Amino acid sequence: GWNSVKTSDTILFKDLIDLNKFYFVHTYHFVPKDVKHILSTTDYFIDFVSSIRKKNIFGAQFHPEKSHRYGMKLLENFCKHTYD
Repeated sequence: GWNSVKTSDTILFKDLIDLNKFYFVHTYHFVPKDVKHILSTTDYFIDFVSSIRKKNIFGAQFHPEKSHRYGMKLLENFCKHTYD
């Protein structure tokens, strides 16, 4: 279902304010070995990592394609992003 995402200040979440609603389908979550890769967290009984980045690889627990305007903006940001 729908849940709020607390974002960090990154290119992926550019022009998206904190606590946007994104659509989640699964109940499992990813635990990164290094916290520097965390882009966002979400509270669902616990705070869990909902998106990550390592170099040019991005991952999200939520489904941008099902998240209406917030998901479209995130996908737009992803498409505009140029890698170092």
